[in-house]
Amino acid sequence: MTPEESGFGPLLRLHRRSAGLTLEELAERAGVSVRAIGDMERGRSRSPQARTVTALAGALRLEATDRAAFTEAARAGRRRPEEPAAGWCPLPPDVPDFTGRDPETAWLLQGGQDTPLTVVSGAPGTGKSALAVHAARQAADRYRDGCFFLDLRGLDAEPLPAGEALLRLLKALGVRSRDIPADAEERAALHRALLRDRRALVVLDNAAREAQVRPLLPVAGLGAVWVTARRALTGLEHARRLPLGPLPAGAATAMLGSLLGARTTAADAGALAEIAGHCGRLPLALRIAGTRLLSRPGWTARDLADRLAAQERRLDGLAVGDLHIESAFALSHAQLNREQRLLFRRLALVPGPDFGGDLAAVLTGFPAHLADQFLDDLVELGLLVPVEGDRAAFHDLIRLFAARRLREEESPEETQAVGDRLSRWLLNSGREQGG
Repeated sequence: MTPEESGFGPLLRLHRRSAGLTLEELAERAGVSVRAIGDMERGRSRSPQARTVTALAGALRLEATDRAAFTEAARAGRRRPEEPAAGWCPLPPDVPDFTGRDPETAWLLQGGQDTPLTVVSGAPGTGKSALAVHAARQAADRYRDGCFFLDLRGLDAEPLPAGEALLRLLKALGVRSRDIPADAEERAALHRALLRDRRALVVLDNAAREAQVRPLLPVAGLGAVWVTARRALTGLEHARRLPLGPLPAGAATAMLGSLLGARTTAADAGALAEIAGHCGRLPLALRIAGTRLLSRPGWTARDLADRLAAQERRLDGLAVGDLHIESAFALSHAQLNREQRLLFRRLALVPGPDFGGDLAAVLTGFPAHLADQFLDDLVELGLLVPVEGDRAAFHDLIRLFAARRLREEESPEETQAVGDRLSRWLLNSGREQGG
């Protein structure tokens, strides 16, 4: 056998042709897809699973010596995966003081091959990206063919096109530029084939919508894809789902203590708990608060807690350098259309903890079915959280952001008129329920 015929792909092609079989005939005999066999012969799939190799050897009716050489060639391919292209889609560094997400990290690490797609979703500031990177770095030993990270820029005016994303991922997986198809569908097929046969993890961060993600998804095999997004991406089927919310109270306080280190003592515990509450236990807000306190040597934890206590100043207080909690909310707000923005800001007038579609219709004057739809849209984007009984609620900090949008985008007269209409409706509803 010549050197050109020594790899598994050329060896498979040689045996198939010697047996007088077409790709289709071998596929039917072995129970392996035509595309999979073609990818193996062309070298696009260099690490076929053992059961696939056994099925092919049986379909080719190989004698013992040839079968042994055939199996060894497949094993050699698995031992020598093509090196990922340096510099393409590397994992970002882990957050050195990452804390507070142990159950979620363990859940991500327990994912199996039967469900290679995982979606991590949640409101702005919940730490989706940091969690995914932290867990991916812990999973690196499991994915010997590489862990990769790609920002899909889902909140930009123009998110990263799927074709460009595939180009970067294929290069990261070791495909030479000249071997990458120009057609987006062919790129997607090659990407799926590589993830099926390689033990690689791809983290797709900050996804915009389902249509952007679908061409990048894996099939059942050795590889896995984790997607983070503010939207729930409910249109993606057969996914493991991790909706991410605020940290538990104890974990939020512990995160502040970890950030501040020697700056705090046991006597600061009460103030730290208050700061965590004012931050709504959002990891981004907690990090901003901790960094702000560290940058002010003359402040105590009590000083910052008192400054954040005033609701009208809280959003401004959660800012340091170029980090602003309000900016994180504003990116999601920019995704809304005019009607959704109207509902979002007017919901800040609701005195109770949650609301439904009927109240949304009163606030906006929209027909009930549209009010329900817009409420669902706000939940989908993470600006509201779902609660029991088809109702929704604000996170505390996002409610403050909505109230600010109301003050800046509507006149006092408009706000007063809407508030009066809401009060009358609530009063009438209370009478009807009481009667």
